[in-house]
Amino acid sequence: MKKLASNGVQTVSGFGPTIVRHPVPRRLRGLVAGIVGYDEIAPPRGRDRVQPAGSLLLLEISFTAPLLVRELHAVAGTEIAHGAFLAGLMLGPVRTVFFDRHAPVQIYLTPLGAYRLLGVPGRETAGHVTPLADLVPRWERDLPDRLAGAPGWHQRFTIVIDELIQHAGYGPAADALTEWAWAELQRTGGQIRIAALAQRSGWSVRHLSKRFDDVTGISPKGVAQVIRFERIHAELERWSLAELAARHGLSDQSHFSREVRRYAGESPLALARAQRPTAIGTHAAHA
Repeated sequence: MKKLASNGVQTVSGFGPTIVRHPVPRRLRGLVAGIVGYDEIAPPRGRDRVQPAGSLLLLEISFTAPLLVRELHAVAGTEIAHGAFLAGLMLGPVRTVFFDRHAPVQIYLTPLGAYRLLGVPGRETAGHVTPLADLVPRWERDLPDRLAGAPGWHQRFTIVIDELIQHAGYGPAADALTEWAWAELQRTGGQIRIAALAQRSGWSVRHLSKRFDDVTGISPKGVAQVIRFERIHAELERWSLAELAARHGLSDQSHFSREVRRYAGESPLALARAQRPTAIGTHAAHA
């Protein structure tokens, strides 16, 4: 069931998790892509999740049970529990599990937004889950308890948004060339050739790639491929696989399926059936 409050807050509830979405304030637009509250009770054996690759970073602040990261883009390792963390840009799926009740506020950041808000370049966070204590120690010490003590989602969102706005000018100004290149990759759905992007910029591919990688942590080509996958994910139920392959510049249906597995960790059919959430769609994404 979906409810929209007069302040623009959207709540989705039912038999699954409760998901509450808050509009992004004007002062944070371009830095923040989505603000979501999430609350779910896990079954006795825990709730496993898989989150496909995406072009946003997730800043999650949990005020209940932590999230255990089991696998980062096909590299399995010891489970690490995270209560408050930043998940950097990933070039593959992330697998997690939680037990009991998991209730966080999730802030979806653009790479340029993370750079401005947290003062940390993407090359230090991409492909990693970084504890919030390593980024903004005061937030890690203070915010989970404040969110747990708040009477409801409206108050929790107010706490988090006030902190984000205070930090909006904390980091360095984003590189203008990287901002332009990012916008072009998004505008073209990741289908522009990097050589053509560099030519339009007036710089060499090497120079463009270095500056872009410094801010985002991933090469322009890597980001282009992730953006293309995101567009494919959004269109899975609207086109046949062959049509999607043609629309997104993939040679055939087999090539298409390999690309989906690379970024989602599962087949196109499984991905479509999962109806996995996104940062700005009907549901909230969960890393």
